[in-house]
Amino acid sequence: MRTRPRYIASVDAEPGMVLGSPVRVVEHGRLRFALPAGHSLTRDNLHQLMAHHAEYIFITEADSRRDEDVAVDAALAARRVMEIFDGADLADPVMAALFDQILIYRSA
Repeated sequence: MRTRPRYIASVDAEPGMVLGSPVRVVEHGRLRFALPAGHSLTRDNLHQLMAHHAEYIFITEADSRRDEDVAVDAALAARRVMEIFDGADLADPVMAALFDQILIYRSA
């Protein structure tokens, strides 16, 4: 089964959703709460996220799009990222790294 990453507000999270990246809540320089990537959220986890004021989380969800739709969506996302970075100096390593990361994220 193909999955698709997505950022969501913590208040929109539901039990059973799977984390696509670790959650780490740091308060005053100290780690207060953490969950690993791949963790399936429980009701208790959702309460903990709210109690620690976690605003957004990165999840993975089932991707039911057809292969053709995925290809079209990826092409549209790549074109949009190219428009956003039009005129940017992609020879600059920092700008090139930012471009690459945004392209990867938007093409997922």
